[in-house]
Amino acid sequence: MRIVQKYGGTSVADIARLENVALRIKRDVDAGHQIAVVVSAMAGVTNQLVAYTKSFSNIQNSPEHDTVISTGEQITTGLLALALQQLGLQSRSFMGWQVPIKTSDDYTNAHVLTVDSEQLEACFKKGIIPVIAGFQGITSQGRIATLGRGGSDTTAVAVAAAIKADRCDIYTDVDGVYTADPRVVSKAQKLNQISYSEMLELAAQGAKVLHSRSVETAMRHLVYVRVLSSFNDQPGTDIMDIPVTNMARISGITHTIGWVMIQLETDNFNILMIRSLENTIKNANILIDSFSVNEESGIIFIRFIVQKADFAKTIQSFEKNDYYSEYKGLHIEPDFAKISIIGLDFLGKSGITQRFLEIIKQINISSCLTHFSTTRLSFSVKEEHAEAIIQIFHTAFELDQKNESDTTETMAARL
Repeated sequence: MRIVQKYGGTSVADIARLENVALRIKRDVDAGHQIAVVVSAMAGVTNQLVAYTKSFSNIQNSPEHDTVISTGEQITTGLLALALQQLGLQSRSFMGWQVPIKTSDDYTNAHVLTVDSEQLEACFKKGIIPVIAGFQGITSQGRIATLGRGGSDTTAVAVAAAIKADRCDIYTDVDGVYTADPRVVSKAQKLNQISYSEMLELAAQGAKVLHSRSVETAMRHLVYVRVLSSFNDQPGTDIMDIPVTNMARISGITHTIGWVMIQLETDNFNILMIRSLENTIKNANILIDSFSVNEESGIIFIRFIVQKADFAKTIQSFEKNDYYSEYKGLHIEPDFAKISIIGLDFLGKSGITQRFLEIIKQINISSCLTHFSTTRLSFSVKEEHAEAIIQIFHTAFELDQKNESDTTETMAARL
């Protein structure tokens, strides 16, 4: 069996943990598997490297910045290759440019374009374990580019696709994907398996288990991914292509904070105003959520949330909008959280919306329904209420149960 193994920063944080990783790899090699390894920088190293660059420049999307912050993985690859050699295994390190992993030139947030498998295949033929630096690649200009925080996950999945691996194992400090953050919901349950589309929504909406682009890559190439802990031998969570059924299921709840609510008011509303507003947001490249239009006592209220970092740019863009003078009021409220309920086949299942509205009414929290698709229902609340509301929904949608297959079947029958 050909397996790509990826180890995150906490898994390779020091020499003892590197030795533990090497022993884990040896066990799988001794079992007859072909192993390629992708590693992150040791925990905390990338933060230190970023701090160094800030001593000279606050411009982060530059090739020089990426040249610096990519070096953390270089240390880990060399050390792990040495640890494997000490165990009597043949191994060699590869930087992203040596494979090569070719990327776009979006420094600090590059996309993987291609992975050349020739050298990796040559290693397999000679019984050599390749240890590949995650998080990085090389542009068409021959410059090092990094993939964004968590990008080593994407490196691993892209490598797995290129060498046609049977599986890509992502080792981290948690033993799988949970129905909610266990630090927020004490009864959060580990999922045995989850579909690509559900995992993509979880990653995009705030779950920190996997880099969202890694899930996109896995979905595109049908790479079988498993999330495991490097600190125990517990079974993890399988991420795979799960056939769509006609039964709705809810797999998890996640949230993000740091949103600002913006409310525009007008008594002279028309559809052209909405279209103009949408174009303004699109042209300014602003991410918004929780968008709603409601009428109260003859006044139209347009509400949405933006990330705190985009707030100033949002207001500046609105001031240039053709219909800005038509708005009679502008209300701003900070400290919002966005909560997302993730699952499958939500559309057409009115029971989900009805149950959601019942819960919102019971807990007496004002909220606006922000997004309702086949895989996600999102809404915004004040940050101070977010964790309590997540726990309420987790229980109400029966995610506290220990066997998630029973949970989803029960919910499907109800909804």
